[in-house]
Amino acid sequence: MVYNAARLKDAGRDIAREGAMAKLYASQMCERVTSLCVELFGGYGYTREYPVEKFYRDAKIGTIYEGTSNMQLQTIAKAVLK
Repeated sequence: MVYNAARLKDAGRDIAREGAMAKLYASQMCERVTSLCVELFGGYGYTREYPVEKFYRDAKIGTIYEGTSNMQLQTIAKAVLK
């Protein structure tokens, strides 16, 4: 998805939809994977002894920072309805 958005950008086309789709998918997958890692670590997944808790916090901010997932969905929906 990222490569497709980059290809379109290089071609001078609008990438609002493709960029939003790439960010949405990447942030959701990152949060899902790190959440599973925290579960695998059990109680240790929440302690600062292991880097898993930081990875999860960083992944969670990805769904919030620079446009929330809901904003990305709105951007995608507007582009699809055009």
